[in-house]
Amino acid sequence: MTRFRFRLERVLHARRAAEQMQRAELAAAENLARRAEERADAWSDDVRTAQTDVRAAQAAKSLDAGWILVSHTAHEQMVVVERDLCAAADVASDAAATERAAWRALRADVRGLERLEARGRERMREKIATEEERAIEEFAARQAEQRRRMGERR
Repeated sequence: MTRFRFRLERVLHARRAAEQMQRAELAAAENLARRAEERADAWSDDVRTAQTDVRAAQAAKSLDAGWILVSHTAHEQMVVVERDLCAAADVASDAAATERAAWRALRADVRGLERLEARGRERMREKIATEEERAIEEFAARQAEQRRRMGERR
C-alpha cells in the first residue's frame, strides 16, 4: 500500500508557522491595547476625582482663590493628558484589530489547506478500501474457480 503524502505539506507547515507568529503578534497587540485602555481608565478616574476636589473647594465656606485656580489649571492639564491617553488607547485598539484581521486571514488559509489535506486523506482511504475490496473479490473469484475445477475433475 502507498502511504499518503500531502503535496502541499511544506506550504501548510509554512502557513501554520506564519499563523502562529501572527497569533503571537495579535496577543502582544491585544495586551498593549488592554494596558493602554487600563491606563486611560485609571487616568479618567483620577480626572473625575480631581474635578470633585475642585468642586468641593469651590463650594467650601471659606474660599482659597489661589488653590482653586491652581487646582482648576491642574485639572485642565489632566483633561488634556486624559484625551491623549484615550487617543493612544484607540490607536492601540485599532492596531490590535488590524493584527486580528491579519491573523484571521492566515487562519483561514491554514484551515483551507487542512481541509485539502483531510480530503486527500479521505480519497486515499477510499482508494485503499476499493483496492482491498477488488483484491478480496479477485481472491474469492479465484477460489470459486478452483473449486469449480476441482468439482469437474472428480
